[in-house]
Amino acid sequence: MKKQLQFKSSQNVNVLRLLVGLIAFIAVHSSPLFKFSFYLFSSPVSLANNATPDENSLVSKEKSLIDDLKIFKLEVPPFRVDAPQNIRTQPSSIQLRLLSETPNQITDNEAWFERNNLSLPTYQVPNNFNHISGNIPDRIPPVFKNNILVSAIRDRDHEFLIYGNDFSDSKYLFVYDLEKQKFTLGYDFSNYLFSPTYQDSGDLDYINQSLNWVVPEGDILYFSHSHNTYAKSSNGMNAYLTALNTKTNKIIWRSQPLVCNAANFVIIDDVIICGYGFTNEPDYLYLINKNTGDLLQQIKLNTAPEYIIRKQDQLYVRTYDTDYIFEIK
Repeated sequence: MKKQLQFKSSQNVNVLRLLVGLIAFIAVHSSPLFKFSFYLFSSPVSLANNATPDENSLVSKEKSLIDDLKIFKLEVPPFRVDAPQNIRTQPSSIQLRLLSETPNQITDNEAWFERNNLSLPTYQVPNNFNHISGNIPDRIPPVFKNNILVSAIRDRDHEFLIYGNDFSDSKYLFVYDLEKQKFTLGYDFSNYLFSPTYQDSGDLDYINQSLNWVVPEGDILYFSHSHNTYAKSSNGMNAYLTALNTKTNKIIWRSQPLVCNAANFVIIDDVIICGYGFTNEPDYLYLINKNTGDLLQQIKLNTAPEYIIRKQDQLYVRTYDTDYIFEIK
């Protein structure tokens, strides 16, 4: 009898392991919505639920600071369709001169950062699905309602926290003032998610345009949105830069489409440097007038740009298979 019980118990364990493995396989190969459902089993939500009393009170306190903040839902932005072709070069306060162009190993992103002593001004956010505990400060809540923290960007005076359903989605932006030690702004980007028209409703999981990067300058907030599929899926209305007046919550300008789907962009003097590229689509680095949104210059790249980082008088550009270094003049 004892052996029978042991055998049945072993069978049950094996069945359970098979079931968990099957769920994991489906989650990895299915839609983002299902991935998010699977992610919740080990998300920051569960971390809060399993925290000690002190940790729970901290999470609840910080969550309430966001929950009580008035969230401004931004109006539908312009969705321009005039993607850049061969633009006429305009005067720019900076010039870029190519110093080197080196093939990379595609998957060696971390080595590129380390080798060149580069970094992005971000925190590592928790991601239990990938066994990443993160390094966000206690003041940053890991969840907002049913949304997880997707990205946390550091500035000298502020922190910009982006929340979404999962890591392929971002809908809410909160601004934490480090001097005042409180959240001061909250934005709902629901009206930025989908272009007015698109090719196929079956692509909705992929044409959802995420908030990628944020850079503040005084009362102006510069930010980028893009989706992770072909431009034709959203009829070319993708990968914009936007300048927003945070006093009036009105758009100052919005760029042409297909100029910014890199992970970040940089501002040098009066110029924003960003980049766009995708499979079988043009890959360029763009220089944009930060006051008007007009395109000043474009620089052809071998493949899609991923990271753009300034280090003193040099600009490091990481693309899918090539590493560039430009001199900033």
